[in-house]
Amino acid sequence: MFIISFQRKKCIGCYSCIESSPLHFKMSKKDGKSFLLNSIKKKNFFILKTKNWGTFLNCKKASIVCPVKIIMLNSQFY
Repeated sequence: MFIISFQRKKCIGCYSCIESSPLHFKMSKKDGKSFLLNSIKKKNFFILKTKNWGTFLNCKKASIVCPVKIIMLNSQFY
């Protein structure tokens, strides 16, 4: 299981995550900040749990290019 977490509150709207992972991130027209698609909000984080390796790799690309480093990745294997 892969866990991607995103701190939307700290997003500066630079569009880097969307350019590197357009299937998983989208820009909000309301406030100009990005959001993680199909995620669930938990406190100040948006969490996406997936078993898909491709999703993990695309979000990893987004985490690398994010200038404010608000995309975190984790993996849990049992």
